[in-house]
Amino acid sequence: MNETEQLTITQTPTGYWSVRRGGTHITGAMTRSGAEAERELLSRLGSSRELRAARRPTRQRPERARGAYPRRMH
Repeated sequence: MNETEQLTITQTPTGYWSVRRGGTHITGAMTRSGAEAERELLSRLGSSRELRAARRPTRQRPERARGAYPRRMH
């Protein structure tokens, strides 16, 4: 899924409001204002996720010494 595509709101033939990214249905609501609130929430969540990813330092996993953890008993 391409995160740069715009979130759009469309109404289905049954009257349901759908929030889509490209051709993919993401979420929806019974009212247009509900669908707009969902779109705003998704936009804010996407922005915060991008900010966290940019701030996150790259972390490498420490190598585990053999025998460092006890064996599990079955």
